Amino acid sequence: MTYRTFFVSKKIFVFALIAMVTVFSWTTIAGASGAFISSENNNRILEFEPDDGEFFRVFAEGAPLDVPLGLAFDNDENIFVSSCDNSSVLYYDGGFGGLISIIIPSGSGGLSCPSSLLLGPDRTILVASLISDEILRYNRDTGDFIDVFVSAGSGGLNAPRDMKYGPNGNLYVVSEGTNEVIEYNRNTGDFVRTLVTSGSGGLSGATALFFIPGNLLVASSDTDEILSYNPNNGSFQGAFVSAGSGGLDNPQCIDFGFEAGANMFFCSFDTDEILQYSRFDGSFIGVFVPPGDGSLDGPVYISFKDKKKNSSSSCSIAATGADTKSALPFILLFAPIAFVAVRRMVRA
Repeated sequence: MTYRTFFVSKKIFVFALIAMVTVFSWTTIAGASGAFISSENNNRILEFEPDDGEFFRVFAEGAPLDVPLGLAFDNDENIFVSSCDNSSVLYYDGGFGGLISIIIPSGSGGLSCPSSLLLGPDRTILVASLISDEILRYNRDTGDFIDVFVSAGSGGLNAPRDMKYGPNGNLYVVSEGTNEVIEYNRNTGDFVRTLVTSGSGGLSGATALFFIPGNLLVASSDTDEILSYNPNNGSFQGAFVSAGSGGLDNPQCIDFGFEAGANMFFCSFDTDEILQYSRFDGSFIGVFVPPGDGSLDGPVYISFKDKKKNSSSSCSIAATGADTKSALPFILLFAPIAFVAVRRMVRA
């Protein structure tokens, strides 16, 4: 074996090794879990570690993002983001953070300040139009407007702020303007009933909802509480998180974190924090994201990438991790090259 042959073989081996390591690194970033938070006051989407809340990176910022609100991951782990002030929905690569497209252009279908986003059946996406008091439906692959799913003011809807599918499969919407939770038919969008009536249990400034077994949790921003209601009949069950517990101030969002001890997380808007509570009794556990960490300023929505939300239920949660399948073609390409290089070196 000549020096030149050895040198060339070594270069091939090193190239293949670097390529495989790079692919694995990219795959880890793209498929890794994370806690994503809309920071309303500085127009940023921030990403934090899902187990301990450590700041990871600024995921997205700058035009066309303008007052980010709702977040929703699809099955490819890419993320839809509501951009309120320009009435559009943006679509980002969930791994690297780059803007893929303005999936729903400004004002499409009458959209006016989109807030909550919810993936529906048949590859649709529901978008709450905060100012026009509607729920609009779009094709989530193309962004094409399909129809008005819940018509303006249906059932008294006023400023739809958050929405989830409930245990019975129907759509439940927080009507911020009336301090109610309203139920709609999952298939037709027709009004079913007002599940939580105006002001029930002292509800004031309703902003978010979340179903857990035996409870419908609703954020009461004006009273700094998280209130609990019977998910079947809407009767008030008490304060799940009492006023100001753990420093909660103007709660704006609710989510469940699988990796972070399977607990509940609430956005404390006025203190620029994410606070963590027991999913069993609402007792305060600790500060998940400290005040202003990572430039957090006005947290309004949070979504954990460490779980998949089934499109038919807000209570269906499954752990996800790095997707090594996406690296398989690169591994199959570079592994033989590395093998040949090593074999040539050994034979020499």
